[in-house]
Amino acid sequence: MNYSMQPHRFVGGGRQQPAPKARRPRGKQWGRPVSPPPYQGQPPGPAPYPGQPPAAGYQGPSYATPPGGPSRRRYRRRGCAVGPGLIFGCLGVIFVFMLTFLIGGWLVYADYSAELEDEIADLEKLANYESFETTVLYDRHGNALHEVFEEGRRTRISLDQIPQDLIDATIAVEDGTFYKNRGIDIPGILRAARQYVQEGYVVSGGSTITQQLIRNVLFDYEYRTEQSISRKMKEALLAVILTQRMSKDEILELYLNEIYYGNLAYGAEAASQTYFDKSASELTLAEAALLAGLPQAPADLDPLNPDPAVQQRVMERRRLVLNLMVDEGYLTEAEANAAYAEPLTYASPDIALESAPHFVVYAQAELGNLLVRELGLSPEEIREMIGRGGLRVYTTIDMDYQRLIEDAARSQVSQLSASNHLTNAAVVVIHPQTGEILAMLGSVNYGDESIDGNVNVTIAARQPGSAMKPFTYAAAMENGWTAAQVIWDTETHIGVPGQPMYSPVNYDRGFHGPVRMREALANSYNVPAVQTLRQVGVDYLLWMMHRVGVTSLSSDASQYGLSLTLGGGEVTPLELTTAYGVLANGGVYVPTTPILCVTDSDGSILYEYERMCPTGTNLTDRSKSVVASGQPVLDPRIAFVISHILSDNAARSPAMGSNSPLYTPGIPTSVKTGTTDDFRDNWTVGFTRNIAVGVWAGNTDNSPMSGVSGLQGAAPIWQDVMIGIYGRPALLDMLVGRGPDDGHIQPPGGVSARQICNISRTALRDPATACSPGSTEYFLDSPAAVPNNDGQLVAPPPTPAPQPGTTGPQPMEVEPGLYRVAVYPVAPDIANTIAAMDTGGRTVPPRYCQVPIEVVNAVPGVQEQLFLAPPPVDEDAFYARLWAQSSGVAILPQFACNEQMLQAAPGDYSGPIVAQIMSPAPGATIPNSQPVEIIGTAAFSPSQATHYKVEIKGGPWENYVTVHQDHPNTVANGMLESIAPYDLMPGNYVIRLIVIGRDANWAATSPEIPFTVTG
Repeated sequence: MNYSMQPHRFVGGGRQQPAPKARRPRGKQWGRPVSPPPYQGQPPGPAPYPGQPPAAGYQGPSYATPPGGPSRRRYRRRGCAVGPGLIFGCLGVIFVFMLTFLIGGWLVYADYSAELEDEIADLEKLANYESFETTVLYDRHGNALHEVFEEGRRTRISLDQIPQDLIDATIAVEDGTFYKNRGIDIPGILRAARQYVQEGYVVSGGSTITQQLIRNVLFDYEYRTEQSISRKMKEALLAVILTQRMSKDEILELYLNEIYYGNLAYGAEAASQTYFDKSASELTLAEAALLAGLPQAPADLDPLNPDPAVQQRVMERRRLVLNLMVDEGYLTEAEANAAYAEPLTYASPDIALESAPHFVVYAQAELGNLLVRELGLSPEEIREMIGRGGLRVYTTIDMDYQRLIEDAARSQVSQLSASNHLTNAAVVVIHPQTGEILAMLGSVNYGDESIDGNVNVTIAARQPGSAMKPFTYAAAMENGWTAAQVIWDTETHIGVPGQPMYSPVNYDRGFHGPVRMREALANSYNVPAVQTLRQVGVDYLLWMMHRVGVTSLSSDASQYGLSLTLGGGEVTPLELTTAYGVLANGGVYVPTTPILCVTDSDGSILYEYERMCPTGTNLTDRSKSVVASGQPVLDPRIAFVISHILSDNAARSPAMGSNSPLYTPGIPTSVKTGTTDDFRDNWTVGFTRNIAVGVWAGNTDNSPMSGVSGLQGAAPIWQDVMIGIYGRPALLDMLVGRGPDDGHIQPPGGVSARQICNISRTALRDPATACSPGSTEYFLDSPAAVPNNDGQLVAPPPTPAPQPGTTGPQPMEVEPGLYRVAVYPVAPDIANTIAAMDTGGRTVPPRYCQVPIEVVNAVPGVQEQLFLAPPPVDEDAFYARLWAQSSGVAILPQFACNEQMLQAAPGDYSGPIVAQIMSPAPGATIPNSQPVEIIGTAAFSPSQATHYKVEIKGGPWENYVTVHQDHPNTVANGMLESIAPYDLMPGNYVIRLIVIGRDANWAATSPEIPFTVTG
C-alpha cells in the first residue's frame, strides 16, 4: 500500500509576479512573560507524550557564542580548502559537477518538462487541498475515543499574520539568501556536490526554503528521502520555476503554513497553539526562535518531552537560531541575550476529559513506540503516516471497565478527602495473559489543577510500601526457603556503615515472635520481611524485580538498603500491577500494551495484536501480526505458593481482620496492600487468573494523608473494582483466552501439601516433647528453577542431605526451622554464671544444654524435645532467645552440655536471692490491645524461699494487689507474669516483684516499675 500523499491541487495557473513585498519592521511588543509553573516531573521510561510540560521557566546559559568557534551566517557556504595538491582537485570537482548539472538539468527538463509543468500546476492548487486526514483512537469495541490529530493542527494564516520575528528567525536558520536567490543556493549546491564526489553519496543538501517547500508538498515520502542527484536536480528545477511564477512572500507564506513543527503541528499557527496555547501573531521573540529551530529535526527537538537531554538539545537549537539572527542583522546581541533569558511556558495537551484522558495520552506515546518497534519505521515515516495517513488506532481500553474504576476511585476519595486529607487516586486494570490495559485512571479529575490532575500517577514513580514483600519472599524461595520457613519477628538492630542503626518495627509496633513465611507475608509483618531480605540480598531482589517488569528501580544495589522490601524504592503502579500479573500468569511475564490494532484510512492493517483488528480490515504484505507471548521469569510453583498465601483470608485475619476490604467472597483473589511509613502512599494490588488491578491512593504533591493505611485508603477501591468486574460476566467474557479464574491458586505439578506443626506461643510451649498439628502447607518437590544467563528457567541439582555426625549434639530438623534434640536442664546458678561471663550482655541464661550423642544414654534426666531454631545472626538470636524464654516458647539451646552442666542437679541453686524486672521498662507505654508481659528473674533455692509473686497498683487499685497467683518455681530471665489484652483499663500503673522467704516475710523485692496503658 502506498501511504504517500497525492499531489496537492488547487485552481489557478501561472500568474504575474507581483512586486516584491517590503519587509515589515520587526515587532517589539512581545507580550507579558508568564511565570512558569513548577515542573512536576515524569516517570522514567517512555514519558506520556506530549505529556506533562518540562521544567517551564528553564533558563539556559546566558547568550554567548557556542564553544567551538563563532557562529556563521547560514548563507556563507565554504568552498574547497586551498592547499598544495588540492586546488586542482577542487576545481576539477566543481567543473565536473557543473557540467553534469547543466547537461543533466537540460536532459531532465527536456524529458520531464510536461511532468514538471503538471507538478507546478499541482503546487498552485495547494490552497484548496485538504492536506491530511484525521487519525482517530477507538476503544476495543470500535467506539471513537479521541481524535488525536484533528484539522485544527493546521490552520492557514496569511503572511501578515505571522510575526516578523518568526519570519526572520526562519530565514536566518533555513535560508539566509532567501530574498536574494532564484530558488536555489549555488554555493550550497557546490558544497553538496563536492561532498558527493568525495564520499560517493549525498552527505548534505543545500536546500533553500523554496526547495524544502517543493520537497515537502510535491514529493511523496519515498521519493522525498531518496538520496540521488536526479531527485535533487528535479527539486532544484521546480524551485527555479516556482520562483519565476510566485513572489518570495507567497512562497514564504506557503512554506510557513506547510512545514512540520513536531507533535502533529503543521504550520506556524498550529505550532504556536500546540506549544504555547496562543496565536502565532502573539509569539514573543524567544518563542519564535524556538519554533524556527524545530522543522529540521522535530522528533529530536520536542519541547514537550521532559527528558533533560532533549531539553538541552532544544535550548541549544534556540541559541543557534538567535546567533544566526544576530549574524544576519535581525537582532543585536542585547536583544538576543534578553530573548534567550526569557522563560518559556508550554501548553498542556488538549484532551477531552470524558475520554479516559490519561490513557489517551499514554496510548499516543505508545503508538509512536510501537511503530518504531514493530514496523521499524523512522520518525519521519511515523510523522508522515500519522500526520497525513489518517490512521485508525484500536486500543485495549474498555469504557465499561473505565467507568467502573472512575466511580470507585472518586467515591472513595470524596469520603476521605476532608477527614483524612486524601485527595487523589489512580487505578489500572490489565489482563495478565495478554498484557492488555483494560482501564487506566491517572487521577480522579484530569482537569483539577489543585491535585495536579493531568499527571498520570499510574506511570509515576511512587514508594510502594509493603506491596514489595511478595517478591522478597519469592526471591527467598528461589534460594531454598519454603512457605513453612520460621522467621523471628523480634527486636533487631542492623548496623549500616555511615548511617544510624536501622531498627525496623511492625505497623502495630509490637513483635510476634516466631512466624512462618505464610503468616509473615499474609499479615505484612515488617521485621520478618527485612530479615528475609537480609538473607536474600538487595541485589538479588532488584534482579527479581527487573525480571517481572519493574524497571523504575535501578540495578545498582548501593542505592538501596534493606528497607527496599518495605517500599524503600520507587516504582509505578502500572509496573507493579504488571509484576503481580506475573504471579497470576504462573511466573510468565507479558509486557503491557494499550493498542490492539492499527490500520490506514483504507482499512489495511499495519499492526494487529492477538488478531484483534475489527471485521472489515485487511491483512497485507506489510501487516505485522503479533500474538501475545510471555517470558517465563519465575518458577510456576513459586508463583503459585505466593499467590496462595495472598489469597489466604484466614492467614491474614490477625492483622487485617476476617472481613476486611481484601475479602472478596466467591471471587478467588490474591491481594496485598502497601503503606509508606509517613502515610504518603497507599497501595492495593490484587489479581485473579484473568484480571490484575492496581490501586494507588494519596496526594500527587506527596503531602501525607492523615492516618490512612492501604487497607483503609486503596483497598476499598480495589474491592469495589474487583466485585464490580465479577458482578458483570460480560466484562470477563470478552477477554482473550480466559481461563479458570482460580487457576493461579491451583497447585501445579511438582508441589506437595503436608501438615506442619503449630509453632504459636500457645502451642509450642517449653518443654515441648511433641507438636500440635497446625495448618497444611505447600512444598516444592525439587529445588526452584531460576533463570540462567540465557533467560531460561533452569533447576539446580538437589542438594544432598547432610549426614549425621558421630560425636557431639545431633539436632535433627523435623520440618523447616523446627528441630528435635536431646537436652538436659541447666542449673540456675550455672546458667547465670554463663550469662555473666558475656561482658557484652548478649547472652540469655540458658534453660537447657544440648547433650552430645555419646553420653545421651549415660546421664539420667536427658530428654528429647522440640525447639525452634534461632535467627542466624548472633545479635538477632539474643533478642529471639530473650523473647522465647520470657514467653515460654521452646528455642534451640545455645550451648552444648559440658561435664559441669551434666553433673549439677537441675534444681540446684546456691546463689543469692534475685528479684529483678527487665520488662516493661520504667515509663513504658503499652496499648491495652497488647498483653503486658512482665519479664525478669526470680532466683532462689527451696531452702531460701517458697515462692514469688508480681504485684500491681493503679487504675482501679489504690493499693498493691497480686497479679493472678503465687509461683513456686524460679525463673531466669523469663516470663514472670502476663496480663491479657484489655484486662487493664487505660491509665498509670506500677508493678513490683516480691520473693517470699520461708518465714513468710519478704526475702527480696525489685524496684517499682511505672508504666502507662493507653486505649
